[in-house]
Amino acid sequence: MARGGGGGGGDGKPNPAGFFSRHQNIFLYVPNLIGYARLAAVIYSFAIAFVDPLRCLAFYFLSFACDELDGRFARMLGQTSTLGAVLDMVTDRLATTGLLLILAAQHSQLVLPAILLIFLDIFSHWFQMYTSMLLGAASHKDTGSRSWLVSFYYSNRIFMGFCCVCCEVLYLSAYALAFPSMRAFRTPVPFELAEPFPHYLPDGLADALFSSAGVPYLSVLLFAAVPGFLVKQLCNWVQLRAAAISLVEYDLKRMK
Repeated sequence: MARGGGGGGGDGKPNPAGFFSRHQNIFLYVPNLIGYARLAAVIYSFAIAFVDPLRCLAFYFLSFACDELDGRFARMLGQTSTLGAVLDMVTDRLATTGLLLILAAQHSQLVLPAILLIFLDIFSHWFQMYTSMLLGAASHKDTGSRSWLVSFYYSNRIFMGFCCVCCEVLYLSAYALAFPSMRAFRTPVPFELAEPFPHYLPDGLADALFSSAGVPYLSVLLFAAVPGFLVKQLCNWVQLRAAAISLVEYDLKRMK
């Protein structure tokens, strides 16, 4: 049997299967190529965010789908790598940051909330990754966290996927609602039932979410995603706290 890293068979001939197994050129691992494509898709979606919302959503969704595919191919082909793990996490963080910056540009009242969410997202994941690597784990998704919530989050792919999808749905729905064409499809819900909610929202966003013509379907989708979004932010906070405590304990052990 030919070795994946050798790039050829025992007789010196090229090994076609080598590309789809472990080999020396980690930059060209299939999941890493998917990661590059994902990064290109999300950058393009942001480039057209203010001129073509439908195409922006399509390319962002393509990028989100690639986030699922790269992990599957890495496990299926045995092409897991540290480069791939870091590329995946950094792209996640940059995609979320870019989306929140776009929301802040659309609604000036959301600038501070967007900045706080960006800080929490980057702080928690960077602390978690650094702690995991310091303690010998291969990835920030290692389930050895001192927090049961963080361990459950990373070990239960359905739960983690639900929270991540809810975050993406909430941000994307809020983004799309800024465009009148995206608010054209509305539910027959009487406006009187939703009338109390706009008073707790920024004016621009309230006008996008509610009107006397009915409630846009995107508004329903946005509010349906709120529970998962809140759980995700709670996980981020608990992850940050647990990782910070682990770093302090690591320093204390080194002092002894």
